[in-house]
Order: sequence, then structure tokens, then C-alpha cells
Amino acid sequence: MEESSLALYIHWPFCKIKCPYCDFNSYKRESTNQSHWLKAYLRALELWSSRLAKREIKSIFFGGGTPSLLKPDFVGKVLQKIYSLWSINGNCEITIEANPNSVSESKFKLFREIGINRVSVGVQALNNKDLSYLGRDHNRNQAIRAIEVINTWFENYNLDFIYGRQHQSASEWRDELLEILSLDAPHLSLYQLTIEENTNFHKLFKRDLLKGLPTQEIVSDMFDITKQLCKNGGYKQYETSNFAKKGFKCKHNISYWKYDDYIGVGPGAHGRITLSGKRYATEEEKSPDVWFEKTVSLNSSTPKITPIENKVVLEEKLIMNLRISGNIPVSIFDYEKLNPVVFHLEENKLIKTKDNEIVIRKRGKKMLDYIARSLVDCF
Repeated sequence: MEESSLALYIHWPFCKIKCPYCDFNSYKRESTNQSHWLKAYLRALELWSSRLAKREIKSIFFGGGTPSLLKPDFVGKVLQKIYSLWSINGNCEITIEANPNSVSESKFKLFREIGINRVSVGVQALNNKDLSYLGRDHNRNQAIRAIEVINTWFENYNLDFIYGRQHQSASEWRDELLEILSLDAPHLSLYQLTIEENTNFHKLFKRDLLKGLPTQEIVSDMFDITKQLCKNGGYKQYETSNFAKKGFKCKHNISYWKYDDYIGVGPGAHGRITLSGKRYATEEEKSPDVWFEKTVSLNSSTPKITPIENKVVLEEKLIMNLRISGNIPVSIFDYEKLNPVVFHLEENKLIKTKDNEIVIRKRGKKMLDYIARSLVDCF
């Protein structure tokens, strides 16, 4: 854990639509008074600075929701406030998430000029049928045009896609991924569709109305196809779902996976910070309107800051490290508890032990959640 520097996440919770697979703290609102909301974000940053003023900011990430709906002036004022409160790493990565239909030449030129140096575009699919299944409000042509605009103004950007979609075969995903790779983006995030609770997809799934989901065997084939084609295309898989060309790994997300310190600003944003050697969880009020009132009040009562038990710290760090395929030292576990678990995982060819480390095998990389659940009781 790195106590001297911070990753900073800014959560904008509003969208024009709510996607049926999305379980993020996001809300459909046709319009917002951004100058009204700006007051709360600036105040929240001031409150965090009063606690963590001496830290250096190494990455800033505007996520959501749909932060590309924000005006460049809003983003610029937030960045100016951050710069006035903290020292900024000379190679600070500053990302904004974008939906294709909120990308325009003029707006993203301005984003570049005010300091944004990385964009993450939520494309999700390259055919209109599947975009419709996913509830997206853009089409293929809008996606391609948005990528062209981003490529004009940004050297560093990411494209998000989802596979394992309804009625999708492994061969269809192979063909689509080859087209994705031909776009030559520096970074790709390729996620398996998961049915999360509190989503419209989950409601349909529970009623047996979400038809055409591929079997686990087909999704496993898709995972293998993804790894192989990305490797052939010059991308390094540095996390379960993330692939980057040399020099384009996402610094901000690496902070999460390495369990470094990060703070979240905005409704429902979470963080993990280290104070005087102790690990704390931070959590902002989820409701946007309640968050606003609590943040701008003279006696602000958000975020909630809670100490984390040492065992939970180890468990969280383990789960995060598994995502970046790091080997796990045997020494962090209770040997008597670990021994039968390792035997079971080795027997099933999910892990191997080498040089007093647990190494995840190829088959195990498809079952990281199972491995993590098995190991967390061994501390």
C-alpha cells in the first residue's frame, strides 16, 4: 500500500439513460444544473484536502454515470481546485469516461486543452442488434465516429466492450474482436456480461425472461479467444479484463488492483486510505440530492470513514492482487489452514506452488473468484 500518493476518483452520477446491465450508482436525469452541483464537488475536495493535504495526486478519473455530459468548464474548475489543494505528479493520468453519443469534436478538443489526457469510451458492441439488447442509446456509426474524434485529440484512450451477450456465439465474438483490434486503440477493456443484482437484467433473469445468454462453456471459449487474439494483436493482458499496448496500462485502475490509496468524491463514491499506518474505508452518501446537502452544509457529514480490520485488509488485497495475476506469497497465510486448501486447488489444476509462492494456472484464471473465496479463510 502506498501512503505517499493518491488516486482520485470523481463520480458524476447522472445519465441520459440507465443501461439494464449497470449496477453503478447512476441515475437517469434529462438535465442538471451543473453550476449548482459544482459547489458540492469543490467543497468535497476541500474537505478531503484538510485530511490528506500532503499527499501527491498520481491519477484523476472522472467516472459515472456519464461524465462526458459535463461541460468542459465544470471539469476545468474541478481540476483547478485539485491543482490548488494538492501537489500533482508530473505524469498524472487524467481520464474521463464517455458515451459515444456525447462525443463531439469541439467538446473533446476543449477537454484536451483543460488537461484531460485519457478517455475511456463505453462502446460495448459494434453491431446495432446487440447495442439494442444492451439498452444503449448509440448505434454502430456513432461509435465509430466517436472513436475517430477521440483518436484525433488523444494519444491515450480506452475502448470498453462486453462479450457473452444474448444470442452471441464464440465465432461471432471472434469476428467482432478482430474488427475491434483493427481500430488499433492503445487500450481495451473487454468484460464478460455479468448479471448483477439491482439491475433490470437481473429482474428479467429471475423471471426467466432474459433469453439467449451463452453457456458457461461458450463464455469460457470467448475468454480464451479474447486472450489469444489480443496477444496476437500486440496487447498485454495485465488484468483479467484489461489489455494494453506497451506504455498504455491504466495507471488509475492499477492503483485499485495494487490496493494503493485512493479517494472517491461524489454520490456513492468509495475509497481506501491509509492514515498513520491504519487502513480505512470511505463511502459517500449514495443519494445525489442528499449527498449535495450533506456536503455543502457547514458541518458536513459525508463521507463515512470506517477502520478496516487487518484480516479484511488482507482479504481485499488478496482479491485485488489476483486480478492482476500477481503471485501470492505463502508466508502471508496460516500454514495449517492453507495446506489442505492448496492441496485441493492444486489437485484441480487451478494453482501451483513455486518458490514459496502461489501461482495461478491457466485454468485458474477463469475461476479467480472461486480461488479467492478458498484462500480468504486461510489467514
